[in-house]
Amino acid sequence: MKIPCLLFAVPILLATCSKQTDQQIVFAPKAFHDSSNVVGDGFVYVAGTLTGEGVPYKNNTVAIACYKDRMECLTYSLDQIGQNQVGRLGWPTTYPVAKWDPYQVVASGAADAVDCRKTTISIVRKSQTVVWVEEPINQSTASCKDADTRLLKWSVEDSPGWKALHFRK
Repeated sequence: MKIPCLLFAVPILLATCSKQTDQQIVFAPKAFHDSSNVVGDGFVYVAGTLTGEGVPYKNNTVAIACYKDRMECLTYSLDQIGQNQVGRLGWPTTYPVAKWDPYQVVASGAADAVDCRKTTISIVRKSQTVVWVEEPINQSTASCKDADTRLLKWSVEDSPGWKALHFRK
């Protein structure tokens, strides 16, 4: 039985059909834009796949848009949740910027007041790299008694599907 190829109308998402893999959805490669390389210093954008131990869905895409004038970063994410299936694109998560200089942008905060985790996003501008750290917080509260207590450290890279398509030998 052939599985039909689907093309989604989401700019960051491509789809492909393959008999060799269960992973039909190929997210776009990592992208980086820093307005200091053009005009001004007020905007940094990174998009790609969160990779590392503990990422809930290995095939995902995330966009991080940081604004100096607002001193905040907005993140958006989309996950492959099943074969030929992506989850819903939710509302953005906002993180206040703690540091903005010519070398890096660092944003940090909890997603909401009852969150059991704190996220810190560090963007190194020259190397165009991102480190995304999630650490447990509020562990003594009743709502966090069963929360994940691992320290998680991820990076933003090309998607696994993109690598498979473009780095075959």
